[in-house]
Amino acid sequence: MTTDAPVAAPKTADMRRFQVLVAGNAASSFGSFLNMVALHLFVYEATGSAFATGVFLMVRMACGFVAGLLGGVVATRLPRKAVMITCDVLQAVVLVVFALLPSSARVHMLPVVAVSIGLLTTTSGVVLRSSVPDLVGPDNRLRANGLLVTGRAASMAVGFACGAVLVSAVGYQVAFLIDAGTFLVSAAVLVCTPLRFPARGGSARTTGGGFRSRRRAVVAALVAAPAVLVIVSIRAVDAFGSASHQVGVPVHATQVSPDDPASFVGGFWAAWAVGLFAAHQVASRFYRGDQRRVEWAFAVGTATMSLAFIAAFTDIGYLWVLLVLLVAGMADGFTEISYTTRVQAEPEPARGHFFGLTAMAENAGFGVGVLVAGGLLEVWRPFAVVALLHGVVVVIALTYLVVAVARSPRSTGEPIPSSRS
Repeated sequence: MTTDAPVAAPKTADMRRFQVLVAGNAASSFGSFLNMVALHLFVYEATGSAFATGVFLMVRMACGFVAGLLGGVVATRLPRKAVMITCDVLQAVVLVVFALLPSSARVHMLPVVAVSIGLLTTTSGVVLRSSVPDLVGPDNRLRANGLLVTGRAASMAVGFACGAVLVSAVGYQVAFLIDAGTFLVSAAVLVCTPLRFPARGGSARTTGGGFRSRRRAVVAALVAAPAVLVIVSIRAVDAFGSASHQVGVPVHATQVSPDDPASFVGGFWAAWAVGLFAAHQVASRFYRGDQRRVEWAFAVGTATMSLAFIAAFTDIGYLWVLLVLLVAGMADGFTEISYTTRVQAEPEPARGHFFGLTAMAENAGFGVGVLVAGGLLEVWRPFAVVALLHGVVVVIALTYLVVAVARSPRSTGEPIPSSRS
């Protein structure tokens, strides 16, 4: 059954079912990271142009921005479980058609692939994140977010590790078909898992009113929740800074390890993924206070991640690089859990809109960061570019932390949800 139902009080069984949902989501995440590798390789090989590869990435990011713009409306007005199943099935269909086309014809379908992945992946992510408190209960949302981050970390590590190897071993066609299969697995898990997603927020008459009225409602919600507005802004700056190491890693690898840059890049992301995998354990042991600690932890984690990435591009030994990347991954996952848990404390329908805004901010920040970092890398070394962009993140995150702590009242806010099952 794919329709939404009214949400009853969560039970322990709901948490177990959510773990099954996490496994299905991890399968689709593996597909996303696999196609990130395979598609980018295919675009570069088919066109012979780094510019064309960059355009493909920018189209995906632009569509992710649009999906974030509309994601809150989708989460509010449409059956959420059906939306997520549809997103998975449509991605699978697009990839199957793409895989079965002759090689020469695939190039002409690349815009369709970029648009569909950008729109559907972001929409599904917004819907899932905004639904977590209703699926497992407010008290379990920290643990649920940690499980989602852990599943994504495992998928990312395996997806990045298998991408190039899989293409070399079986070719693009089979790789894209395997990719499509991961989304079908995710859709099947959603169909079979009896979790009750929150019902859509009323009829079209009550939730409609046009784009302007919805925009006014979102602005009003942000004014009423200034902490969320700050989080959305910092996520945009964070994505801007992260673009520097995403673009700079291949260049840095060829400079510090010219004989085997691929191994350097592989170790770079593997160490980061291990840290991301461990982030849930760190978060579950840290949160023992009120809601303000989530916001402060978000700022600390963001600054720590950026400082670690800056250190990873210095002339320290490779083992030290792996160590600081482990810290970067832990801080990245810690930050992801912190901001997701904080935004989920907001009521519906504002919660769905906030996650949509966050997706918009992340895609916009990353897109601008790619352009800035790509231009600066033409004249600067990777360390200087990473230090500049991530330095901006550190300054903004720590400034917010100092101001927030200074203005903090003595009374505590909403208790932090338990991470225990």
